[in-house]
Amino acid sequence: MKRMKKGKWDEKRINIVLGCLLLTFLASLPLFTDFLLWGADLQYQLLRIDALKDGLREAGIVLWAKPDWVDPHGFSFAFFYGDTFLYIPAFLRMAGVNVQMSYRLFLILVNAATAFGSYAAFRKVFEDDYTGLLGSALYTMSIYRVFLLYAEAELGEVIALIFLPFVLAGICLIFRKEEERKMGWLWLSVGFSGVLRSHILSFGITALFFLAFVLIYAKSLRKATVWKQLGMAVAAFLLFNINYLYAMLQYIRIGGFVVNPVSGVPIQDKGVQIVQLFMGFYQAGGNREFGVQGVGAAAPVGLGLVFLAAIMVFCYLIFVYGEEFGKEEKKSGFAALGLGVFACLLGTLCFPWDFVLKWSGLTSSLVSMIQAPWHFLQAALLAFSVLGCITYRMTLKKYGAFYGKIYGLGLAAAGVFSASYLIANLLYYFDFVRVRGGEEIWVPLEGEESLPVLASGLQAHGADGIWYGLTAASVLLLLWCTVSMLKKREQEM
Repeated sequence: MKRMKKGKWDEKRINIVLGCLLLTFLASLPLFTDFLLWGADLQYQLLRIDALKDGLREAGIVLWAKPDWVDPHGFSFAFFYGDTFLYIPAFLRMAGVNVQMSYRLFLILVNAATAFGSYAAFRKVFEDDYTGLLGSALYTMSIYRVFLLYAEAELGEVIALIFLPFVLAGICLIFRKEEERKMGWLWLSVGFSGVLRSHILSFGITALFFLAFVLIYAKSLRKATVWKQLGMAVAAFLLFNINYLYAMLQYIRIGGFVVNPVSGVPIQDKGVQIVQLFMGFYQAGGNREFGVQGVGAAAPVGLGLVFLAAIMVFCYLIFVYGEEFGKEEKKSGFAALGLGVFACLLGTLCFPWDFVLKWSGLTSSLVSMIQAPWHFLQAALLAFSVLGCITYRMTLKKYGAFYGKIYGLGLAAAGVFSASYLIANLLYYFDFVRVRGGEEIWVPLEGEESLPVLASGLQAHGADGIWYGLTAASVLLLLWCTVSMLKKREQEM
């Protein structure tokens, strides 16, 4: 009997791996071409990679600003748009891979990390392999993520989305699952660390919704074990990022930042139309001010019809068969629904951002730094992916395994189809560019002011021995924690 059980588990594990690889392939389809889709920030991302490559060649592994960007002091995108994961394409560039290919290979790795990482997180939350795979499908093949990946080339936020489900898993383990609480601190600290080192705005949004979740489960704060886990998560977060924080403090101390104060910039007209949130078919648009020229000229940003279906199914099951589901099950569903709807509201042009901006000088600066309200849709994406998984579990409970699996497959298929339709539309109608080896990434048009082309020369302020020591300690700690998690996972098998 043990052999049969082991064989069955091996078959399930193969199915999960194949499923995640299929999601990676489908999300990466536009990368199997000889061109790149011309996302809004594509040029900036390619310049960042080559700037880091030049810095590695001339000054070693450092975290400081690149000197030729924005005045002599440099533009510190290593802090505000983390460089940590861009070392991968930078090393590919150093190995002789051209700009275009290194970027494409890196995006394939990002898609794979999103598929496998979100599967692991959703599996931890729901303690079921196929629910985890469903969550991965809804999350990886979401309209919003495809929009960021190809229409915007918003690399920082796309990388941050890899770690957002880790934060969710850490929260659920700490606040909801007493028997598995001892590993919650690790999931939470790794999740927050990854988001911080990818995209500072995403870190702020994640922290905001973390506080909202804490308020929902405030009763759990009465338990000493919860405070212990939160304390361990904070301590681990500081240790994981001690080199990053040290570098930032040193850079502030020497006055190296060049920061252009942003205040009083209205952002409300850059919110999405409500109709864009849950459309069935998204097409390649190009207007960044989503409320000005109507939906036809708007960028293809939203969440997709699949999440509207999940909301409708949840409401139907709760209001018609609510007595058949447990209190905790309903609370989790309403929490996901509430946070998702609130995040959607923040992302639309209906939320009075311009009114909030006028409250004080502080709110004027904070609102202006958001740049575009649609960034809040990342929280909605996570919340509604959770809701989709919850409705799948509820359907299994109410209608049995056969109909439950049909619903789960249908939900995943709807999400994949919607995202694939957008990908095909982008490939047909979106602008593209070919960047060959040896070509300049930035070629200004006649009469147009030139941007700095690649960083060159030594870093403005090279890292010291303390930074290297802290980096080594941080990496070793992270590796130890990773090995511990993998060993625990093998023991569970």
